[in-house]
Amino acid sequence: PDEFRRVAREMCREGVDTLKINPSGDEFVPFAKANQTVMNEAEVEAVCEVARSRGKRVASHSRSAESVKMSVRNGIEIIYHATLCDEEALDMLESVKDTVFVAPTLGVTISTLYEASDWGITTEIAESLGLRRELDAAIPNMIELKKRGVRILPGGDYGFAWNPVGNNARDIEHFVNYLEFSPMDAILSATKLGGEIMMMGNELGMIKEGYLADLILVDGNPLADVSILQDRDRLLGIMKDGSFHKRPDAERLAQRQASAA
Repeated sequence: PDEFRRVAREMCREGVDTLKINPSGDEFVPFAKANQTVMNEAEVEAVCEVARSRGKRVASHSRSAESVKMSVRNGIEIIYHATLCDEEALDMLESVKDTVFVAPTLGVTISTLYEASDWGITTEIAESLGLRRELDAAIPNMIELKKRGVRILPGGDYGFAWNPVGNNARDIEHFVNYLEFSPMDAILSATKLGGEIMMMGNELGMIKEGYLADLILVDGNPLADVSILQDRDRLLGIMKDGSFHKRPDAERLAQRQASAA
């Protein structure tokens, strides 16, 4: 634990806001699988102790059930994956549902299973890595956690060639198609809960007086078809902090209004 403590102090000295640890393995690496727990309690506790003493947060890469339990026991607020939970892990997450956030990162698993063949990862290879098994475990676990009131968020692990940054809105559709979210609940998981996970729930993530105007103007109704949020041509306007990043085209808006009349 001394080395973990030392590195945690160095990271705090360098000015990080969040320390991320990897208590579990991952199907993408050869030396430790997703169901293996590769940190012990003392090591996790050492990092969390340093973070708390300096007002920092801790996030954990926790796929295995034991790594999830370890994260909960040590007060970690942000848990990535939590895909292989057992009943005890589900119960523990429910017990801290008002303070913990879970992001399963389904996007990278699904894209690796079905869309990575151009990069040499066929569905057969992805299945041999255990990704089908993990997805099959993740889906019922996330459905159960949502039923218990645990906050489930999209995003995470975008940046691979077959799962590039900029496609994050796919997770919203994944939540609807795989996790039994309504379109509105899926959108709120990305917006309202997005503000909360950043500890800015009183500043952003909602369309409300006094909140930052981070808005998109969409051509269509995402509550009827949430996939339209992935169509860049249908994002008519994008506003950040009250200023347009992409200003609506007046002629196109007029055509849209005329067709709707």
